[in-house]
Amino acid sequence: MKAERIFIPTPSAPASLCWCGDGLVDWVSGGCFYGLDGSTADPHVRYAYRFDSAVMSQDGRYAVLYEKLGTKGLLLHQGKVLRELNRSFYHATTYEYPVALVTLPSGRTLLAHCPDEYCCLELEDAETGERLTRRDSSSPDFFHSRLQFSRDGRYLVSAGWIWHPVDAASVFDVARALEQPQSLDEPQALALDDSFLEFHSAAFGERDTLVLECTGLDGEGTPFSDGQPADTARLAVYSLSERRFLSMAPLEAPAGTLMAMGGYAVGFYEHPKLFELATGRVLERWPELDTGRQGSSIIRHLPPLPPLALDPAGRRFAVGTDKGIEVVRFTPE
Repeated sequence: MKAERIFIPTPSAPASLCWCGDGLVDWVSGGCFYGLDGSTADPHVRYAYRFDSAVMSQDGRYAVLYEKLGTKGLLLHQGKVLRELNRSFYHATTYEYPVALVTLPSGRTLLAHCPDEYCCLELEDAETGERLTRRDSSSPDFFHSRLQFSRDGRYLVSAGWIWHPVDAASVFDVARALEQPQSLDEPQALALDDSFLEFHSAAFGERDTLVLECTGLDGEGTPFSDGQPADTARLAVYSLSERRFLSMAPLEAPAGTLMAMGGYAVGFYEHPKLFELATGRVLERWPELDTGRQGSSIIRHLPPLPPLALDPAGRRFAVGTDKGIEVVRFTPE
């Protein structure tokens, strides 16, 4: 793949970044827009709170501002405040706030978050606030974090942790959750045979696949006997429909946050790296771009993370710097 760089200067360091067409929005700074063509717009809106991150729906109508290690979020519609969001205080200063948005083919936008308990995932109608997954079932002891919908809205993954502490991932069928809310307390387990895997990061790949960074491969039941130590970090591709791993390769370098594109993935641990999924090899690096050291949902021990905006469908990502926005986009060679 061929990589192209674009630099967008900004008056001040961006506080958050979300893709919006051929531009980026800094919602935390009031909805400032920066186009790849050099166009800019500043609505001159300021929020009197310490929000440091944002997510946005694909159609651009909804956005959520939140504090990564706090309990407060703010839902916007067309840039206007719709309502405040909250999560449990329990270990809130330890791991990243769980929130995601998706616009379904029907046009309805769903909000996924944990408004009541750290372990109880809920789906809401973003516009009305209607709780769509009320239930009486007990939720398993799982700290939901780094929520992400698949591009078609069919699946939702939570890359969080369990006590004490072990990185873990849970996958949910969105349509099933809307019909049978208790299924949010019965996540689809990743088939591991007799093995144990700790999942440090997850991202949706092509079709129905998940791309994962994992360690702790153990047990004789696994088909991936590569002779590496159990704590070797691996890059795995898992099929949700076939319920099996399609590939698993030792990583040449830590991956961290992932963005999957075809047979490749970009990992953002320390700096962006382009990995080949089949081999775990690093094909290209951008060491001059600082992207932080996040390798888990637990980030309390880390300095503030630079803003990142990932667009796997558009095969591009953006990184906030002190002087502006660095964009890297990929095209087939």
